[in-house]
Amino acid sequence: MKTVLKLSALFMTLFLAASCALQEPDVTATKLDTGDADFSRFVAVGNSLTAGYQSGALTQEHQKYSFPKMIATQAGVSAFNQPLLRYPGIGAYTTSGGGILELVYLDNPATQGGDPDPVITPASYPSDYNFAFPYASTDVGGLTQPYNNLGVPGAALVDVLNAIDAASSATGSNSFFDIVLRNPNFGNTTQYQQAKMLQPTFMTVWIGNNDVLGYATSGGTSPAAPTPLDAFTFLYNQMLDSLKTTGADIVVANIPNVTAIPFMTTVPYAVDPGIGQAVPLVIQATDGVRQATAEDLILLTAQSVLGDTSGAYGPQGVPVGFDASAPLPTPFVLDKDEVAVAQQAVSDFNAAIAAAADARGIAVVDVNGFFDDLKANGLPVAGLEFTADFLTGGLFSLDGVHPSDVGYGIIANEFIKTINAKFNASIPMVNLVELMDELSPSVQSVMPKFNKTALNNVVELFGGKPVLK
Repeated sequence: MKTVLKLSALFMTLFLAASCALQEPDVTATKLDTGDADFSRFVAVGNSLTAGYQSGALTQEHQKYSFPKMIATQAGVSAFNQPLLRYPGIGAYTTSGGGILELVYLDNPATQGGDPDPVITPASYPSDYNFAFPYASTDVGGLTQPYNNLGVPGAALVDVLNAIDAASSATGSNSFFDIVLRNPNFGNTTQYQQAKMLQPTFMTVWIGNNDVLGYATSGGTSPAAPTPLDAFTFLYNQMLDSLKTTGADIVVANIPNVTAIPFMTTVPYAVDPGIGQAVPLVIQATDGVRQATAEDLILLTAQSVLGDTSGAYGPQGVPVGFDASAPLPTPFVLDKDEVAVAQQAVSDFNAAIAAAADARGIAVVDVNGFFDDLKANGLPVAGLEFTADFLTGGLFSLDGVHPSDVGYGIIANEFIKTINAKFNASIPMVNLVELMDELSPSVQSVMPKFNKTALNNVVELFGGKPVLK
């Protein structure tokens, strides 16, 4: 899997990092006070965003920066167990023999002329990787109680109350339910039931993203529509009623605009086929084969097929995406009509979440509003400007869907703000400067040319692993 981006912006980010040396304070010191919130037994329910999934996989190197784990740390929680998985983790590329995505090298270093292109590939598994027991240790995998972080990558809303394993999940094959819930060890129980076993005093709930995300990231093909609003509303209310029976205080989050993530916004609708001028791509849309417009979204996965002449997606010898006989196939495009469907679903789901939470006195973290603002204005931190751009923006990981470690830290802070306001608490914010220092302790000055040390540092910072020698 190779990106089509240049690294000019990446090096600019490094220059900014070097200039401020990541020393500017990000937060004001606050004495911990959980107010009316009781974090003695903190449990998190959700999907991949709760689990700490990023760059196409779930692995311990990044699970330790899941937003619930960072909230737990800031709130002084001494025990917060997670299903930590051994590197390179389990994820989107596992069945094809790869783990987490990594930025591994540049295919044409600047010393050879031009800007270098980053190359992203799934990490290889070591020969002794145990897929039947992928946990980081026997202590983690053999924990005799449910995990505090019950986030299951790929979980839909219906799964919180119904799924006990891969076979019973909404897709019928999501192995993360087996990894996280570990049934039949706990009596073939769901996320909700395992949360209840822990007798939680405080819970975060962030679910519903996958009820529209799968539709969007598959180009409107798998599934062919978001979850119907009536079903979503019924299930969300049922879930909150069920979780409320635990007696725990609850904070929920709404759904960000899935059409504004880098997976949707990175590949332009017009591309230069080698003639020195960008031309609109030819796409298979719901209204037929036509040229793309700025209202259509070309998915990140399209990079693997654009210009392909093998005949797999059209006549042999005809480059995909540049001729009506070989249009960019539907699974790689979210056309303008499908964009409208996805955006309406997000709006409707968020209204349902707000109404259900308000009826029960539950606070809502407005992740949707936060990311809309971030998309429009960026987020300054210690002299750095974080954005929603792929690779160079710093907030999203290499899959273009899930946050980076820093992104999860920012999300944790949004939760903490809401918790502090709702429960009269003073939980300190995650210090993003300290987090960036921890992730990349050796960011120093960078020469205005290809520099392996500099690239390794930024790979560390944005969710990869330093592999250049």
